[in-house]
Amino acid sequence: PGALIWLAVVPLRDYLAFTLVFSVILQEALRIVFYKLVDRANSALSRISTETTDMFTGPKYALIAGLGYGAMSAMFMYVNVLSAASGPGTYYVPGSPTMPIFVSGALQASAMTGLHVCWGLLCFQGVQTNNYPTLVLVFASHLVVSSLTILNEQGISPIYAIISAYTLLAIIGCYTFKRFRGDMKPLLKIP
Repeated sequence: PGALIWLAVVPLRDYLAFTLVFSVILQEALRIVFYKLVDRANSALSRISTETTDMFTGPKYALIAGLGYGAMSAMFMYVNVLSAASGPGTYYVPGSPTMPIFVSGALQASAMTGLHVCWGLLCFQGVQTNNYPTLVLVFASHLVVSSLTILNEQGISPIYAIISAYTLLAIIGCYTFKRFRGDMKPLLKIP
């Protein structure tokens, strides 16, 4: 959908910020639509089946969906990086002559994968409980971390975007862990 808007609005093709904002809006809207679709499918299955149909509910499915979104996002991000590798030599990030684009792309893709898992969990719970502040948090944090990539076009070192993305991942990850009643005590026990 983001690509269709990019193709349709010819004058704005040169502006990454325009494409980025609409891509994030569409991704988050489709995440909500996906949840609603899965919820409807689950209720329809429960009406026609005598077996339990709870495989499409709860945090497990949201986790799987978030991981799927994250994997797709990472693949799309990294395909762009690999396309830059078609020539001889090592290609460096414009803002950092010492950081190969492969390292920058891999770090950013892995941060986005973790964030998509958290966003999936939070979004599904937000839609399920009509918790609009959580949905706003998902959208705003997605927009912020995606907007950090614009810094790379400005010739600024990608290390700032990477550190910010991992900081946001830690914050959103802890928030998600707490929202789903995660308990650190078992993790901290040393056998």
